[in-house]
Parts: sequence; structure tokens; C-alpha cells
Amino acid sequence: MSEVFYQPKGGWVGDTIPFAHNGKFYIFYLHDERKGHTEDEYGYRTSWNLLITEDGVHFEDRGVVLPVGGYEDADYACYTGSVIAGKDGRFHLFYTAQNNYNPRYHRDGRPLQFVAHATSEDLIHWEKDPKARFGADERIYEPFDWRDPFVFYNEEEECYNMLLAARLQGAGDKNGGCVGLCRSKDLIHWQAAEPFYHPESYMTHECPDLFRMGNKWYLVYSTFSEKFVTHYRMSDSLGGPWTAPVEDTFDGRAFYAAKTAKAHGHRWAFAWVPTRRGESDFGQYEWGGSLLIHQLKQEVDGRLTVSPPEAVQETFAERVIRCELITAKRGEEPLIEGQESLPEQGRTELPESPPIEGQENSIFSKLELHNVEGKKNLIFDGMEETCMMEADLIYEEGTRAFGLAVRQDEKLERGYYFRLEPFYNRVVADMWPRRVAGVNQWYIDGDKAFMVELERPFDFSRLPKRRLHLRLIAEGSILCLYVNESLALTMRAYESRRSHWGFFVDDGGIQVENVRLTARNIHSETNERRREC
Repeated sequence: MSEVFYQPKGGWVGDTIPFAHNGKFYIFYLHDERKGHTEDEYGYRTSWNLLITEDGVHFEDRGVVLPVGGYEDADYACYTGSVIAGKDGRFHLFYTAQNNYNPRYHRDGRPLQFVAHATSEDLIHWEKDPKARFGADERIYEPFDWRDPFVFYNEEEECYNMLLAARLQGAGDKNGGCVGLCRSKDLIHWQAAEPFYHPESYMTHECPDLFRMGNKWYLVYSTFSEKFVTHYRMSDSLGGPWTAPVEDTFDGRAFYAAKTAKAHGHRWAFAWVPTRRGESDFGQYEWGGSLLIHQLKQEVDGRLTVSPPEAVQETFAERVIRCELITAKRGEEPLIEGQESLPEQGRTELPESPPIEGQENSIFSKLELHNVEGKKNLIFDGMEETCMMEADLIYEEGTRAFGLAVRQDEKLERGYYFRLEPFYNRVVADMWPRRVAGVNQWYIDGDKAFMVELERPFDFSRLPKRRLHLRLIAEGSILCLYVNESLALTMRAYESRRSHWGFFVDDGGIQVENVRLTARNIHSETNERRREC
């Protein structure tokens, strides 16, 4: 099957456990069918399912590879862990075992968590080893947060290390979280040690992941006590210190529990885009959703930046979408290079194919918007539900805000916005209407500057000549924006599937160049489900 943001039929993607082998990514993930006893009970009895891909676009779904246990078993639910190739020639799988219902595995009314173990010869068929299961060493750690084991071989210590989402014994709920540590010579017998990382900052550090890139080590983990987000830290050695870059995340709220793997010389981060309750833009974020993959790149200063995998970009090169340029807002036409004004009818079609090198560019090679009083828009029609948009933007010094509007009405007043704000050094996601309007003006949520937790810091001072590149990938209810192939901001977008889109500027000016909207050949199937709002 071929999808940009994979979601299994009849289920949702929870935490991912990627493992690279023979040039392929084996993406184990927690398969949630949302069959809990209440609407808030997500991750009920998740099995480990498996996807296999080489390019991040075409997936082989192998279904359940690690089934859940029964009521009498500790692994009534199988939660996050890791896979490693052992020196014994077998693959070893470590996972979190938890039973929320059998009092045998509870203490003081709370479920205990255990590290469980399974082995395989082929990564597909796994045999559990109940005798290898173990809980927290309570001289150091709490037994209720002892999960998400990540195992790697430590060359310096000549033994295996296991990192865990843990909390120190007796620590407070808010800041007692740490990355726990165990050691083993044989992957069977484990000895607990003092924490690998303990910043006293979060309730826990979920889904820890560790890798080396260039001359740096990177520690990745996800948190939910400050906000739901995946962080990373850098160090020159495994012993630390682990320092945070100015921007220490890969994406925003809609990219959680990221873990990484490397194949073909590229390291990818795999995470899930949460659904929202009731498939509403105003619904509560839910656990699990669709798979999202970012490719990681190491910058000169050690920072990690993200971009879409190459095959994801290439899959949108199959067909250029015909779009029409509509008049700008308030009767002020945009300046088009090579023309004094728009044609009399006020609309022009984009070319069916991209400009050919060596030939004269289309009239849309440069569009300009200038406005010193309020906002001005450049409006197109023709956006399909599954598509990719690209453009280069140059903003004038002093411009208050500018950006991209998608799935809009014909006036660019109802839909979604990705707004870049140089003064605040940030990129935000917004929408209008922000909430269903009532009879009084304050029901429009006017006191919220953008959608909660959909904000990314962006250092505009790094931009040469105030120029940047935008790439938006849209599929179904997911919109994923990349800025300069370095920053990502992902959001769910349920309420609108309208076809208008465009650019806007607020108190300033922008040039828009190299506008290109492309679709995949499979768009027709998706378009049948398209609805107007």
C-alpha cells in the first residue's frame, strides 16, 4: 500500500519502534483498535504490528507480530520497547508488559510495569521468554514507571545498556522523571544502575532513543508534563553532559513519541500524528493516529533539522495541478513580473507543467504583494486533498507577518494558515473560525494568537537576504509544513477541504517565486472522499 501518512485499516498507529535491517526499515508499532472501556482509555491491549518499507511511501503490512497476553499474563498489553541484533545471531525484542486489570500485577491499586523479552530469527516470528521478565529495582526506581526499554551495545563498557522511561524512588510527580539505566552481558540478566540522564525537569522521559551522528551523540525522548513533544539532547560522549540546542524539538504537538533508525546513509525519525476527538479541529488530542516520518540532518553546529524523505517528495512529481490565480483582496492586484496588471478577467491559469530549464519562466515566476495597512492576499483555486505545494518567499524588512493559507474559501477567510512572524521568530498554525461562533464576540477565541501547541521557534536572522522555501504536504486530515527543509510543523485539519489557497502578507511586502502545486496519481481515490465545508 502507498500512503504518505500511513494509518492501518480498523486501527491507529501508536508508538513506533523502528529497526533498520538489510536496507529496509522494519517499523514495529503499537496497534491500537480503541476498544477500551471508556473513551479516554487509549492504548488498550496494544499488540506490536509491523510495517516494512524502503522509501517511506510504500509499506508492506505484516500485521501482528507480537500478540498480547491473556488476563493471567503480565503482558495483557504490550507497550513500547526496542529491537536489537544480538551477538548470538538472533534478534532480541524488549517491550513493556502491563496488565491494567488483574490485581496480581498491581500494587496499591496501580498497575506495575515490567520489561519483557522475545527473540526471533527473521524479525517476523517472535517467541516470548516469560522467565526473562523483570521489574524495577526499587532501591533506585519506582515500579510504576518502568517502561520503553531501549537497548544498545556500549563499546566503551563492552556490555549492553538499556535505557528506560523511569522515575526515581520517592521522587515527585512533576520533576522526578529520568532516563533509567540497566546493564547486561548477555541480554538476559540485567543489573540496574543510577540514571543515565536525570535533569529533574519532567514527570518522565518516554520512548528514549540514542544514536551517534558525526562526532555527536543524541538522546531523544518525549514528554507530556510540560507539553506533548519530542525533545533531543546532544553530547560529545555517552557520559554527558547532555546539552539542549536553542530549538530542541523536531516538530510540534502533532508529532509524538519519535524514535529513529538509519538505512541507506539516512536517519529517519518515526512518530505518530494524534487524531482529535470527534474528528474535529476543536476536539481533544487523542493517543495514536497516523505515521509521520521526518529525515534528520546534522548541521555544522550539531543541531538536527528535518525534511521529508526523498521518496515522499518524488511521489508528488507525477502530475502538476492546474490552478487559477484569483484577484487579490480589496481590489489591489498583485504585481506580476513581466506584466503591468492581471488580465481583464482577473484570473490566470498556472502552467500544466513546470518550466523547462533554459526556457523563459511562466508569468508566475515572481509575484509581489505589498501593503502597509493591514493584510493583503494572493489567492489561487485548485488545491486537491492530496497534494504538495512549493514556493520561495522573500519578505521585506519590517514585515509583520506573512505565510501560506490552505483549504480556504474564495476570500481566504475560512480555513487554515501557516503564519511566519519575524518579530517573534516563530512559525505558527492558525485557523478561522477558531471556534464555532456564538452570539457574543468573545466566543471566537480572539484571545488565542494561534492554535495551542502548534508553534515552532525559527531564527529569521539566519536567512540570507530574507529568503526562504516553503513545502507543504497535504493528505487527508494532515497538513505538514516544512520551512527551508529544516523545520517542520504538522497539524490535523478536519473542518475544511475547500480548494482555495494562497499567500498573505500583513503590514509589509513579500515576493513569491517558483510556485508549484503537484499531486500523486492516486489522488483520484482520495478525491472521491473529498467534502466541501
